[in-house]
Amino acid sequence: MSERKRSQKGFVAVTLITVLAIALVLVAYATLLSTFTGGEVVVGTVAGQVWYSTSNTTGGPWTATLNTSGTSVSWYSMVNLTSAYTGQVQITWQLQRMDGTWGNVSGAQVITTDELTGSGQEVWASSNGDIAGNRDWSQTPGATTDGQYRVKAYIETIG
Repeated sequence: MSERKRSQKGFVAVTLITVLAIALVLVAYATLLSTFTGGEVVVGTVAGQVWYSTSNTTGGPWTATLNTSGTSVSWYSMVNLTSAYTGQVQITWQLQRMDGTWGNVSGAQVITTDELTGSGQEVWASSNGDIAGNRDWSQTPGATTDGQYRVKAYIETIG
């Protein structure tokens, strides 16, 4: 076999290996580029709104926003459920303060375990969801200075 034919075979072999390597890289990129993620799936939702009051009575008034005259004024929270969910839930109440962005106030959390019975139910920030024992957020260390505060209620189904 002549030296020229050997060079041509070597060139063809190197070219094929290079083309194969490029093809494998493109297949890898094509695989990465064709990964799709679906939207979230929500099953058994619990919906509602956190309301506030300075009186902590079932008659209220309870409102979505609250302005108090100072840090010595007591204020409470509850969630008014608008969904027809029935079942046991755990609600984690977290006090937050606005300092450029909303941040959690350390040690300002209440955990409620309650049995929901449908829409229109009110659950208070106490250990069992009853108004007795509802948390007075103004007495929370870290919430004793003027500022903007809110309570987030994270509701999780149990079981």
